Amino acid sequence: MRARFEVAVLAAGLFVAACGPSIDPAARADVDRRASELRPGAEAFGAPAAPSPMALGVGQWATYKAVDNNGRPSFVTMKIVGEQAGAFWYETLQESYYGRQGLRMLVDFGDRRRPESLKIKSAKIRDTKGRVTEYPEELIGFMNSMLRGQMGPITVDWTGLPQEDAAVPAGRFVSCYKGRSEVSWAGMHSVSTAWGHPTVPISGMVRSVGDNGMTMDLVAFGTSGAQSDF
Repeated sequence: MRARFEVAVLAAGLFVAACGPSIDPAARADVDRRASELRPGAEAFGAPAAPSPMALGVGQWATYKAVDNNGRPSFVTMKIVGEQAGAFWYETLQESYYGRQGLRMLVDFGDRRRPESLKIKSAKIRDTKGRVTEYPEELIGFMNSMLRGQMGPITVDWTGLPQEDAAVPAGRFVSCYKGRSEVSWAGMHSVSTAWGHPTVPISGMVRSVGDNGMTMDLVAFGTSGAQSDF
């Protein structure tokens, strides 16, 4: 059974246009310092009672250390900062060698086990210079069309998956659901092994290891306190 942990792919696709052409020395030093200070977490989280993710709620957040296939670290924070007519304001903040850049979307997640039920109602990005670009309504419709049948941010289906412990800076998670994830975006294809646990809000993802060498490890998380970067 294949797992779905396609969480940051849309963000990565939108960030391509926002990435600066050169590395910011101060941003690089900050990211390297934070990465070097990480240690295995001591807190343990028990085995899940059922293969169901935590329900989405305003205030939730989760921060990951990501490492690309060139060995460069960055930090990605996913958060729910508001709700509007049954849809959630979902933001992603990426802190990399290029600086800080953000994505904000109003999303109706529908049935989180079915990516085709997801609907993005609006989206905007903030680049490393602090400039905000809002995507026009006609482009939002195009984005939804591309997403359906390919992937869905924060879609989770752990039914029937094997279970295995995973240790990351955020702690040790007992009996995570382990599965393969395939993601397609903008002509690119990525395959990874991912571990998920319902203690973790939003995506449930604890750790991801890509076949191309990219990794994501949970650093910290919470169910309240998320603040908008927009």
